[in-house]
Amino acid sequence: MQYIVACPDPELLEALCAFADHLATLPDPRDPRGVRHALPVLLATLLVALAGGANSLAAVAAFTHDHQAWFRLWRPLGETTPSRDTYLRLVQRLDPETAVKTALWLLDGTRLPGLRALVLALDGKVVRRSGDRAAGTRARHLVSAFLVREGLTLAQEPCAAKGNEITALPRLLEHMVREGAVVTIDAAGCQTAIVQALRQAGADYVLALKRNQRNLHREVKAAFDDADRGAFAPEAEDRCETVERNGGRRERRTGTVLGGPGLCEWVADPETGPGLRSLIRVQTERTGPRGRRQRSVRYSIASRPVDATALRELVRGHWGVENGLHRTLDVPFREDDGRIRRGHAPAVMGLLRRTALNRVRTVQQNLGSYVSIGLLRDRIGRQPWILAPSLP
Repeated sequence: MQYIVACPDPELLEALCAFADHLATLPDPRDPRGVRHALPVLLATLLVALAGGANSLAAVAAFTHDHQAWFRLWRPLGETTPSRDTYLRLVQRLDPETAVKTALWLLDGTRLPGLRALVLALDGKVVRRSGDRAAGTRARHLVSAFLVREGLTLAQEPCAAKGNEITALPRLLEHMVREGAVVTIDAAGCQTAIVQALRQAGADYVLALKRNQRNLHREVKAAFDDADRGAFAPEAEDRCETVERNGGRRERRTGTVLGGPGLCEWVADPETGPGLRSLIRVQTERTGPRGRRQRSVRYSIASRPVDATALRELVRGHWGVENGLHRTLDVPFREDDGRIRRGHAPAVMGLLRRTALNRVRTVQQNLGSYVSIGLLRDRIGRQPWILAPSLP
């Protein structure tokens, strides 16, 4: 079935053409002999299809075929539309740096308004079926920089496994960290080199602590235990508490923050933990519908001043990357079901999915009322031109 449409708005058509002109400047990795479809055509249709509900390359090819009349308004598709194999060969050969340039046209962190207020959550996600046992390759691990308040992905860095996040994080920070930003990372990022890189770039940090940092974790825990017993009085202390009820479950969170130059220098060497100003403890007690209680305690360190409410929100906001990005990629985009494994395809498709999600979320934020990502992708699948206003 084909949707025969006229151009809905000349301004929308102009935005789409500008995007296509940018794609024309990117290098094409394919052999020019026998190429039927230009690189801008394939990338443009691929991104629009991913935003419009296509979760596989076969679905992308079907989407392009169904909307070929609209695509031809601003791109020369030729007599036939690209096939699934055409898209597959492209993503296998496409340099990830070229894919990054495609994404940065749609979201360039250096031009975002309110840059000094940015809160970046850095976390990794495994593309479950991107590994190949026969070839001896593991599932690809992708580390993303997620804008917590805006709900957008700013950058992505691939690595071989979860243990390699330590090497991937500095490469990610080289491109994305800006002065005045607040960066939150889980326990894997609590490393001296990462902390020093953040401070040299003028960024603040909030880093989770677990037992992988045995000595620091022990010292921070001892500081809170001593303060609870009244063994010493820290120079600065703040506390806050919230209670939430949802679905029959009651959850109480108590945030305690200790600070002061003497305390922070005691738990960490100023050279290995530069700028450390606050120690954070978040105690959580969950009571289920049947009265069963679960308790947990999490520790973090931060270069931000002592403010229990603000720091507790930063600690909790870090896990927004799980719901705002990872779960969205797993459920609506079905990323873990993809079996693309060869060449650069896993990393390229990961970046293109995140770019498409950025566009969908931008459209979502511009709507007057809330529409879920799944329903909005379905609407874009029927009316793809509504993506045009989200282009720069």
